[in-house]
Amino acid sequence: MAPPGFAPPSYSHDRIPTRFVTKEAPPPGADTNTRAYLIFFSFLSLAISLTTFVILQLRTLYSRLPSRAETRLTHPNLHKHIRVYALLAICSVVTVWYYEVQYFKVSYLTWVRWRSYYDLEEHQMHWGLWLKETSLFKEGWEIAVVGNARYWWTHQIFFFACGLGLSLEQKGIRRGIKHAWAFMLLGQVVSVAFATNLYLLSLLLSAPSTMTTTPSKKTVEVHQKKWLGPWLFSLLMIVFTEGPAYMLADEHYWYHETDFLPMIITPHVALLFLPIARALLPSTLFTDSSVEFAGTVYGYLWGATIFGGGLLLARMTAISYNYSGFRGIWDALLEAPAVSSIAFDVIFCWIAWGVWWSIQGRRPSDPLKDKEEDGEVNDGSIVGSSQYEPVRDNEGVRRR
Repeated sequence: MAPPGFAPPSYSHDRIPTRFVTKEAPPPGADTNTRAYLIFFSFLSLAISLTTFVILQLRTLYSRLPSRAETRLTHPNLHKHIRVYALLAICSVVTVWYYEVQYFKVSYLTWVRWRSYYDLEEHQMHWGLWLKETSLFKEGWEIAVVGNARYWWTHQIFFFACGLGLSLEQKGIRRGIKHAWAFMLLGQVVSVAFATNLYLLSLLLSAPSTMTTTPSKKTVEVHQKKWLGPWLFSLLMIVFTEGPAYMLADEHYWYHETDFLPMIITPHVALLFLPIARALLPSTLFTDSSVEFAGTVYGYLWGATIFGGGLLLARMTAISYNYSGFRGIWDALLEAPAVSSIAFDVIFCWIAWGVWWSIQGRRPSDPLKDKEEDGEVNDGSIVGSSQYEPVRDNEGVRRR
């Protein structure tokens, strides 16, 4: 159950939570800080390290860009788009983490209020004991999921995370973005919208050349011999991300804690599996034998993701409207910091992808439009990146 005061009125309880009743005061002189602080600050250090790592990669790409005079001819709005996504990234991480810090604050005040009934002085700080006795991850998701209007906002984050994973595989790897794992892990540790904005910024900085080349006859023959590829893992990612998102809409999982947490953990693992595997295993294990065939498959995968997301959004809209009306959905946005953190993450994801789609559809000849969507193959001359080399006749299959 969500902590008292967090869930909607129909799900709240007037009694003191059992987990606080059964807690005993720590023995005098007991160390309640070291392990709790180590875990908490390790998490914060990971978030800061990932952000720094990704920003340094972006800085490297930016330093490889041609001069403004040269890019003005081929990419007239490139620097404008770069500024837009840099601003979106800053706004998203500041907003999401403002509410994240507010969630930490409310969680501590709730904990110390109940604890003060027994053995703790409310005016003293007990951060170490709070971190030790509180599962911030689990309780935060309970607060964000329990309640139809709340889940109307928060369920969408699963589909945006899935979309980020698909785009990393479909475009990111082909553009020479090697560290896909960093973007996906950043999305889970910091913010999906923040990771998405930085990822789209990296796509801008590694925009493909408008020059293309046609695969050789020998390469095409090899392509026709293999049908399976990394897209299969992307399909499993969709299944194990969207499936739990649908199941969490069932109130059964709101009241059964042992069933709830696996539904939250499963998408986190599924989203990270392929990026981590790419980072640890040889690249020869993750090749697409045909860029054209993979592009077609990813088109279907995008269709499945958008259709599934739209279907659940329609379902949650109907349920939430019948429960509390559109006013209830709107009020849920600021009902609790844990909800607001994920809800604003969703809002900035909508903005990020909306801006990106407007850029892609600006005109048919836009240099930012990925030529691989038409089955063409890049010749390796990528702005801001030197990760690709052209396929030679004596080489086998082009790698993604």
